[in-house]
Amino acid sequence: MNRGFVIDTSVAVKWFSQEEGTPQALALRRGLFSLEWRLLAPDLLLYELANALRFHPRFETEDAKKALSSVFDLGVEFVPANNELVGRATDLAFRFQTTVYDSCFLALADLLELPLVTADEKLIAQAGDFPQIIRLAQLAL
Repeated sequence: MNRGFVIDTSVAVKWFSQEEGTPQALALRRGLFSLEWRLLAPDLLLYELANALRFHPRFETEDAKKALSSVFDLGVEFVPANNELVGRATDLAFRFQTTVYDSCFLALADLLELPLVTADEKLIAQAGDFPQIIRLAQLAL
């Protein structure tokens, strides 16, 4: 594995739904399977994904639980909250006028010096001068 990406919840949701960006999200996941790269995320992604699936009209309780269970099996490296990550997320939230939740993904990318892949257009607009942000739709794999 020679490179890695931080992903946010907007990417993970596309693994389980048919919407714009799903093909790119699935290609990113295939690269994880084939060990071409690592995917990392704050463990917050799991809670946000569970919530997104809870409100997705196609998902019932068991469907959501199976989808979440499969994420653990993918090999995504989940980073637990720590002082450095939360502190950096707070700094970035104030800098970009974002939520601390969204800034956790920016902070992890910043601390690990990895690109953040997102389909969250609002985050892209808010964090416009964040150098490591990549729009999922423009990801060249």
